[in-house]
Amino acid sequence: MKDESVRSRRPAQSLLCFILTCLILSSCAPSTEQYKGYFESLSLNPSDGGVDPGPEKIIRKAHGSYGEKNEVLYDMDLGAAAQASGDYRTSEKAFRRADRLSRILYTKSVTNIIEAYQTNDLVIPYRGYPFERVMINLLNSLNYAETGDWTGALVETRKIRLKLQEYNQDYPKAATPPGKFARYESSAVRLMTQHHIAFNTAQLNHYTDDGFARFLSGVYQEAQVNSGGVDYSSSLISYRKAYSTYEKNQLLYGASIPSFVLPALLRSAEASGRVNLLARLKKRFPGVQWIRSKSFEKMGHVIFIGYNGQIFHLTSQRFAFPFPIANTLAMVSFSVPNPVSGGTQIFGHRIVASAAGKTVVAENTSEVAEPLRAIGLTNFQDHLKRVVFREAIRSILKTAEEVVATNVADRQGGGIAGLIAMIVGDVANVASDEADTRSWRTLPSQMDYSELDLDPGTYDISVYPMGVSGPVIEKKVTLVPGQFLLLHETDGR
Repeated sequence: MKDESVRSRRPAQSLLCFILTCLILSSCAPSTEQYKGYFESLSLNPSDGGVDPGPEKIIRKAHGSYGEKNEVLYDMDLGAAAQASGDYRTSEKAFRRADRLSRILYTKSVTNIIEAYQTNDLVIPYRGYPFERVMINLLNSLNYAETGDWTGALVETRKIRLKLQEYNQDYPKAATPPGKFARYESSAVRLMTQHHIAFNTAQLNHYTDDGFARFLSGVYQEAQVNSGGVDYSSSLISYRKAYSTYEKNQLLYGASIPSFVLPALLRSAEASGRVNLLARLKKRFPGVQWIRSKSFEKMGHVIFIGYNGQIFHLTSQRFAFPFPIANTLAMVSFSVPNPVSGGTQIFGHRIVASAAGKTVVAENTSEVAEPLRAIGLTNFQDHLKRVVFREAIRSILKTAEEVVATNVADRQGGGIAGLIAMIVGDVANVASDEADTRSWRTLPSQMDYSELDLDPGTYDISVYPMGVSGPVIEKKVTLVPGQFLLLHETDGR
């Protein structure tokens, strides 16, 4: 009799422990108040390429509101803010911390998944979505490029290739529910199918390569040709991979292949002595003009990269359905993250180089190089198709425990005890029914790219945004043969 009493109390005790766990969930989600001020501060950036500490200060001031489970998110935000402020050293350090910690958390993912099934994703230290973890390295490569460290920049883009290989090898392994949760897998399938909710426990990751990262690898390699650090055969590989990835992006994201890829590819093929490949490329892409390598090496090169707009952020979307459990029609409810907003008013930049007397000697218009919002949404949806199934399993389990506890209390203590148990269970469900809406909100909606190839000399460079007022950059530069100079601007509009 004593054993039966103990067993009968276990469901209620489980629910009480569950409530105590859920009470701390509100402290797991970071504040989002800082983002409004952050994006407003970007419009105050100086247009002479100087340092503006405003964006960085806003993120630093909010550090305490992130909480200990969001250190990766804080360092990603700080890295982006410091880069936007022109503080590349601080940005580099922040991105390196984020990269190191996110990798540590990635290796602990099995334990974390079990925790998430028991409560929800908010109990897990934030490690970022795969595309966010890739962007740590892409953005950090630009910190090195801004200071002329092309070797360091190349190391970062190479990390991206290795990361994506690892993620896509491991991705299918995340589909199996652990322990007792596996018993409710078929129930979750039935629930999702009845209510036409898209899910796929074997959903693969579409984000298998990054065209812009591949292209930048080629740029970083070409920047070292004159010093003898790298030859054109390396940049040729990078540009070929960039083009093939951009071709896939047309299907995945509806993005156009940037016109700046082919001239770089043709130049590298010519410079590396790949005569047959060059002939095939010229036949396939007639009319494409490029600067031959010998002339290219004698010129200076101004590269512009714009971070435009704001990527999406996440809100909570709640589902609630009646579902039969233990001869009782119970209410199963759960919440999942839902992407909203994001975008940009900027559809490109015009880059102008003027010589003495303000005579325009060259100009170019940028093109979208990284459709980051489209990449992020696709990567998020791949993740969501697994998350929604896991949340359904977890919700069915906790609802089953509530039903059992209510029935036991009703038998032992009458209707009042059953009512109390039901209320306790409902409180637990509401407390835990909170979606993980954390994301890297300081990322741009897209990145655009342009390049001016100029004879050695001194120039006034002006960059004008298209779609909003400008200019955003006015800078005097002196170029020597073989020099690559990176300019970048972050604009939240």
